[in-house]
Amino acid sequence: MSKIDHDAFMRAWRGARLTDGSKIGQSEYELVMAAIDGTWSPPAAAGPEPVWVAIGRQLIGQREIVGPKHNSWISKGWARLGAGWFNDDETPWCGFFVAHCIDAAGLPYPKGGLFARAKAWLDWGKTSKAVLGAIVVFGRNGGGHVGFLVGESATNYYVLGGNQSNAVNIMPIAKSRALGCRWPASLPATNVPLPKMSGGTVSRNEA
Repeated sequence: MSKIDHDAFMRAWRGARLTDGSKIGQSEYELVMAAIDGTWSPPAAAGPEPVWVAIGRQLIGQREIVGPKHNSWISKGWARLGAGWFNDDETPWCGFFVAHCIDAAGLPYPKGGLFARAKAWLDWGKTSKAVLGAIVVFGRNGGGHVGFLVGESATNYYVLGGNQSNAVNIMPIAKSRALGCRWPASLPATNVPLPKMSGGTVSRNEA
C-alpha cells in the first residue's frame, strides 16, 4: 500500500469523529498509521486461559443487590457448594466466586465451607508462580481476598474476582498485598506470563 498524506488523513478523520465528540488519542493514531503503513502486526497472545478463568469472565457483571433482596446466583450458590449457613449476597463472597469457577471446571475446591474463607485457599492445590490463571490470595484488614490473576503492571496485579466493589469484575490490586499464588494440584504447572495491563482504580478493601 502506498503511503498517504498523514495531515490530510487526520483532517478527514477528525471531521468524521466530530459527530460524536470523540477525541483521537496518540496511541489510537499510532495504531491506525501502522495499519495504513503496513507495519502493524497483532501482539503476541499471552496463551490460552485456563477454563476456570473463561468461566469467570462469563460472570463479569454479576453483583450484589442493594437492599433486602439478594442475587440468587450468590444466595443459593452457597448451599450448592456446601456452605448453606450463608444465604445472602452480603457475606464476603470472593471465595464463593473462585469455588464456583473451579467447581464448574471439574476441579476440587476446599470443602466443608472452607472455600468461603479467602486465606484458606493458601492451603489448596500447590504453590504457583504469578502466572495467567493462578489463584492469588491477598491480605486485607480483617481478612483476605482471593481471585484469579489475569494481568499485571509494575506495581499491581489485575484480578478477576468476585466481591470487588460488590461485583464480579477485573480490578488492580497492589502486589505488595499478595500472600501467595496457587495452582490445581492435579494439573501441570504453567509458565504463561501475565499480560501487561494498565488503568483502573486500585482496590484497597474488598470486604
